[in-house]
Amino acid sequence: MKHLRVTLVPLFLVLLALAPAAGQDKPKDEKKYAPMPWHLVDTWWDIGQETPFESLAVDVSISADVPSSVNLYISPVGLGHLSKTPFYGGIQTQADGYTKKDQKLRPLGPGFLFSMWGERSLTAIRPAEGGFCQSSGHEGDFVSVRRPFAWKKGKYTYKLVKMDREEIDSKPYTWVGAFVYSHDRDENLFVGALRFKGEKLVLDRKVANFVEIYGQRRPVADIPRVTVTFGSPIVNGKAARHPTAEAIYPKGVPDYANTVARDGSLVITVGTPVEGRTKRRVTLIQPEK
Repeated sequence: MKHLRVTLVPLFLVLLALAPAAGQDKPKDEKKYAPMPWHLVDTWWDIGQETPFESLAVDVSISADVPSSVNLYISPVGLGHLSKTPFYGGIQTQADGYTKKDQKLRPLGPGFLFSMWGERSLTAIRPAEGGFCQSSGHEGDFVSVRRPFAWKKGKYTYKLVKMDREEIDSKPYTWVGAFVYSHDRDENLFVGALRFKGEKLVLDRKVANFVEIYGQRRPVADIPRVTVTFGSPIVNGKAARHPTAEAIYPKGVPDYANTVARDGSLVITVGTPVEGRTKRRVTLIQPEK
């Protein structure tokens, strides 16, 4: 998520599947692309106002199974802020992490994650049972929870929920938990929780989604063909009233994603080259008049 985070929050740097398009050779100009990761598209929702936070949910549908041989990150919450503290989370083909007792980084395979910036303490991390975590400064100080899960194509709801309160040195903190519901399996998974500063958390009016290729550089021809659909944000159990949305296509990465609005959702077609793109910022859902 390099372009999104450098542009909007300087300390940000985050961490589709392998289905090579037939007949595509490595492009001659591939060496001109920016270093990994590649954000194929960042989509931004504006829900109109800051809101006292109880929960945030975003639906995401994935049209095809995605092999874990290519590092794909589908993020229903690509960037948000709770009382100015930035966070993000989503679905990866290849997550990594460790336990609090054994801090040797290891590959976890497909899974879900939830991360928060501006913190390094392991006491601010509450992994799920059998889950993993990470605390690092290589992308700016952040803490994260990770939960392995062999996800497949289908519909998921990624949800953040305000949990219990904690007081440290007379200062209030609030735990926020991440959950993912698989509609096809009728299964709800707890990813883990992170401790945010403050008691009365406020959700910023803008929330992003993104689709990203990360990790070691792969040929452009390896970008898979898959359709990712993000629903509009559900805040405190209610759909945002008249949200607006736009797509941003970062410079320096392959133009292999295109986004349209359909029935209030954002539909991203990945894996087909977009020729002659002239607009890097495109309005998808306009404000109501």
